[in-house]
Amino acid sequence: MPFTEINGLQLFYHEQGSDEPEAPTIVFVHGTQGNASLWADLIDALSDRFRCAALNHRGRAPSEAPDDPSLYSIEQFADDQAAFIEQRGYREITMIGWSLGVRTTLAYLHRHGTEQVGQAILVAGPPSPNFGGEPLTPTDQDAPSREVWGQQFRSSTEACWEGSQQSRATCDLEATLPNVDIPVALFPGRHDPICPHAAAEFMAREISDATLVTFEESGHAPLITEPQRFLDETVAFIERCEESRRALDNG
Repeated sequence: MPFTEINGLQLFYHEQGSDEPEAPTIVFVHGTQGNASLWADLIDALSDRFRCAALNHRGRAPSEAPDDPSLYSIEQFADDQAAFIEQRGYREITMIGWSLGVRTTLAYLHRHGTEQVGQAILVAGPPSPNFGGEPLTPTDQDAPSREVWGQQFRSSTEACWEGSQQSRATCDLEATLPNVDIPVALFPGRHDPICPHAAAEFMAREISDATLVTFEESGHAPLITEPQRFLDETVAFIERCEESRRALDNG
């Protein structure tokens, strides 16, 4: 198992695909209760064309798990991602964030810039707990409990769950959206009970170079419920971005 020291902790990561320095690279960012295994099937499907990497965040086995809930903020996850990307020497990457990974990706872009990032895909996550003035969870509906997430998503420690939920309730990145200066694709599920489609529509309006791709048959995890379309849309978006950069370079 590959581990690397990130901000004082031993964190597990998975890397698959080409090891050529110039190979296009995708960095996957998982959500609140998931871990790097969430991306396994997608990585298998993409690794013949891309170098794929997924960091297993702190608090999710087999990565180290501090007991202090304050060490599990979205900002800390973003800083861990930044250290991982820098340590591995990734450049011109595509970042794909799912669920809470959307805010982790936005926090990364806000705190660390886009020098290493060419484009991003944001999947089924909002920029804030109260996006565009609308509550993430309707007032007549309780937020999902930890138990409803299923066996895979109970992989985090209690401290990680507590800290992540606290950050999820307070971290607001709406004001950073107009400053995002790379192409972004938004992949929401039409029937998502956790992150309503309106959150993606709001981000599409606020980000200057945004593409909205709705997965009509999906809820919160279109990469699982519509895997072939998710794969196809991912590759198509990355290829469009690369073609646009080549055209500018040859301009």
